[in-house]
Amino acid sequence: MENPNRLRAADLKKKFAVFGHFYQFSSAGHACACRSLLELVAHHRVPGETSQLGAARPDLLVVMMNPGSSRPLNPDYRPPTVDRWHQVPDSREWVLTRPDNTQYQIMRLMAALGLEHGRVLNLSDLREPKSPVLFKKMADLEGVPHGEGHSVFSSPRGQELKNLLEYQSANKSVLVGWGRDRALLPLARLALDRFSGWTLYGQPVNGEGTLYSHPSPMLQRMKEAWLDQVLKQIG
Repeated sequence: MENPNRLRAADLKKKFAVFGHFYQFSSAGHACACRSLLELVAHHRVPGETSQLGAARPDLLVVMMNPGSSRPLNPDYRPPTVDRWHQVPDSREWVLTRPDNTQYQIMRLMAALGLEHGRVLNLSDLREPKSPVLFKKMADLEGVPHGEGHSVFSSPRGQELKNLLEYQSANKSVLVGWGRDRALLPLARLALDRFSGWTLYGQPVNGEGTLYSHPSPMLQRMKEAWLDQVLKQIG
């Protein structure tokens, strides 16, 4: 098997296409750029109608912290706006998305395992690369009716999550890597409750089983260590 750590961005883009569902949440004076789903798909598995992506069963389900700076490949794309969380699935449009280092890391894992379709969910849909700013936005939304709906694991989006997880019912396994910031504990516990009875893969932080290392830490040796450990778990 080819060493996945040697796969560079150019190699991975030849193997996989990246699609995202972006939307704008606007309510009670709050406007938030969001992304609810990300699909990493082998080029030959991309359906002719991209609207069918959400109905496909992924080979790998991944949950991370939030979409960070993820953005559509087309800078002129304007995502649909919703003012109620239940509208999120109905607004779903799939657009080509600019990959980042974290997504490349998941692609390396998929390539090593021979997987062709990965689906990424996040603890929060809020698109914000800076963690302190993200946590401030999350706190601000607590004052908005049903503001917790920025997380697909929250009660306002329970039916949406149920529908998504039905596609994973065959193996009931999930890769988790939302990082080590303790500000994430409430959302992490919420997600873990939704995955009760599932097989979890990932690198627990200090063995506590609630926070899991991010797939793409800053140091290259740590990136490689994460990939090697998760490959041993899943393989």
